[in-house]
Amino acid sequence: MKISTKGRYALRMLLDIAEHESEGYVSLKEVAERQGISKNYLEQIIMLLKNADILRTACLSRRSRSRPTREKRQSP
Repeated sequence: MKISTKGRYALRMLLDIAEHESEGYVSLKEVAERQGISKNYLEQIIMLLKNADILRTACLSRRSRSRPTREKRQSP
């Protein structure tokens, strides 16, 4: 049985995420660097896995990461 390059990279990415999930949020940039795979190519794979309900992603804009949430701002 042959597995496509995209399939192999998807498996490598999922294994990498599973190995590092205990560290918290796993960024796509870190996965790309560790695996030696283009970040742009992994973004394509992410969309396929997300659409197939295999992977859930947390998309945070720069603004949402830099600003505290309402709950954090209102805490005493």
